[in-house]
Amino acid sequence: MTSFRNLSLKIKMTLIITLTSCAALLLACAVFVAYELHSFRSNLVLELTTLAEITGKNCAAAVSFDRPDDAEKTLAHLGGESQIIAAGIYKDGKVWARFPKTLKDAALPAAPSAASHRFANQTLELFHPIYDPDSREPLGSIYVQSSLTQMYSRLRNYLGVVAAVMLVAAAVSFFLSARLQRVISGPVLKLAETAHVVSREKDYSVRAQKHADDEVGVLIESFNDMLAQIQKRDAELQEARLAAERANQAKSNFLSFMSHELRTPLTTIIGFSEMLLAEVETEGRPEWVEDLRRVHDSGRYLLELINDILDISKIEAGKMEVHLETFGIPGLIRDLKDLMRPLAEPKKNRLVIECPEDIGEMHADRIKVRQCLLNLLSNACKFTHQGLITLSASRVAKSGGDWLTFRVSDTGIGMTPEQLGKLFRAFSQADDSTSRRYGGTGLGLALTKRFCQMMGGDVSVVSEPGQGSTFTIELPAVAPKQAGTLTVTAAAPIAVPAASSGCILVIDDDPAVHQLLANALGPQGYTLKFASSGAEGLRLAKELRPAVITLDVIMPEMDGWVVLARLKDDPDLAAIPVIMLTVRADQDFGFAMGVADYLQKPIDRERLVSVLKKYYRLHTAKEVLVVEDDPPMRELLCRMLDDKEWTVAQADNGLTALESITHCQPSLIVLDLKMPVMDGFEMIAELNKHVDWRKIPVVVVSGKELTPEDRQRLQGHVQKILQKGDFSREELLREVQQTVKLFLTDQSHVSAQTAKA
Repeated sequence: MTSFRNLSLKIKMTLIITLTSCAALLLACAVFVAYELHSFRSNLVLELTTLAEITGKNCAAAVSFDRPDDAEKTLAHLGGESQIIAAGIYKDGKVWARFPKTLKDAALPAAPSAASHRFANQTLELFHPIYDPDSREPLGSIYVQSSLTQMYSRLRNYLGVVAAVMLVAAAVSFFLSARLQRVISGPVLKLAETAHVVSREKDYSVRAQKHADDEVGVLIESFNDMLAQIQKRDAELQEARLAAERANQAKSNFLSFMSHELRTPLTTIIGFSEMLLAEVETEGRPEWVEDLRRVHDSGRYLLELINDILDISKIEAGKMEVHLETFGIPGLIRDLKDLMRPLAEPKKNRLVIECPEDIGEMHADRIKVRQCLLNLLSNACKFTHQGLITLSASRVAKSGGDWLTFRVSDTGIGMTPEQLGKLFRAFSQADDSTSRRYGGTGLGLALTKRFCQMMGGDVSVVSEPGQGSTFTIELPAVAPKQAGTLTVTAAAPIAVPAASSGCILVIDDDPAVHQLLANALGPQGYTLKFASSGAEGLRLAKELRPAVITLDVIMPEMDGWVVLARLKDDPDLAAIPVIMLTVRADQDFGFAMGVADYLQKPIDRERLVSVLKKYYRLHTAKEVLVVEDDPPMRELLCRMLDDKEWTVAQADNGLTALESITHCQPSLIVLDLKMPVMDGFEMIAELNKHVDWRKIPVVVVSGKELTPEDRQRLQGHVQKILQKGDFSREELLREVQQTVKLFLTDQSHVSAQTAKA
């Protein structure tokens, strides 16, 4: 049943008025009935007293002359009164006469000492003295018992009238209150409706209508004044929010611009310092190595600082994304151990790793987990000298799932409670003296905490001055997928298009990057072409049909995303693998746009070469592809050709071989003709459809006798045909080896002549 306090205002007011009216009327009726009952009883006593007095006078002579029969005859006249039940005359304290005459003495009460009356057992009993008419001496007393039936009947009539009046009054009261309550509830309900509209629609320009100058009117005026103030403040807040958004956008634009402007020279500094380091180490000039390493390390430090500032800015703007992947914990810990060893050794710190090999995997942002642990380990090394640094990892059950707990403990300087209070604030360190002595920006721990929270976990710390610190990272084994969470995998290698020139096209507006890539990739044997703008890059891509394109994002007039979109829209260029080389960390967007791989500046030469080999390997005139469906035969061919002077690849059918060629074009193909999926004839036909592939020499090793028609189909497309049945296995392999060497020598000669020309 609905509680009264939860009823609507209209019902409440109607019920209150009706109940109040009925209560007042009921009280009035109760007083009236009580008064009537009291009056009836008083009148009844008075009437019975009069009757007893008259009867006593009539019986006085009989009592005086001791004639009870005469007295009983007089009492018999009381039978004419319908309410008289019994009567009696007492003389000398004993019953002397009675009515009715058959009444037993025991049925009459004892004689009282004085006149009295009482109500008992639905009757009224009354005693009245009998006096001598002349001397006024008491002769005895008379007893009269009267029924109260008439009084109760009258009382029931009164109650019936009261009930009828109450019903009529309640109905009239309810009818009137249901209409009259609108005078008060109407404005209040409209005010409540207005408040609901304002709350739902957040429209503070709405106003409640005032109907009178009473208290409700004052309430409505106050409500409207409040809305006016809120509307004013909302407008001010809206302006402030817009101003803050503009300022934040300006800050983001400034940081983006400055990051590009700062990273561009830093990329050059880091790249050229790496090259100079390699050169002076090769030339044996140790006196320059330390200075160049300082230049290189300073550039790296500045780059890391810029990256941290951009990460903080992205988090504050809600643009930081989480890239989920599944990775093994032991491998991650081993990588960290290798990275931290050079940091721990200069301060003579001992690094201890406690990680069980069966700890398993986790599904989270591997880069962010690695960065969090690296930040904690770097801090531990920074504030510890000749001490112990421990990294432990464990898997625990918590909150209905598996969690990973990472602890980084050190025996360093420790921290006070005051220092712990501001530890995870951006641009904040324990205190100024710590910053001056140990350096740093205070961004590492702030990023660590925010990264952990983004992955559904947190980081905590326990520390005492002089006793070291223990940082604990707790992360769910499977990070929750939230807004801004992407599960991204790198795109599969893309086939090199037909008629490729075999070069690498570099599209970047920075000449220093051109020089860096030329110095990094030239010695590896790669041919590079350069474009300084997006438009020039598209033109050269159409002319050259490069094997791979490297593309910067931030360029004038036409940025890298526009260039990438136009490359993918062109059927002749869409298959060319595009590797992004940029300072922007937009891997997810890049992969969504179809890039083959994504590298962030400054350029890591080894990483760049490794990525290039995934999509394009140089054919060095010493790469042989063996296409044979018979595993023992294929294994023997590969084993005999597996020499330090050349590289051997293998395929079990023509289709697999063509897929291999798209990734790495060999210098010679050893081909069987009879194979499943795609046989040798079909493969040769496919090779002849591509300008570059039709130049690859093919040696056919067939186990079947070729018909004139077969030889006609192969004429002009293969350089050697060997029959398996004509040779023993050793002779066959020796012949294949000699043939391969012959064609490789010829191919190298042709390449050398072409290079001289």
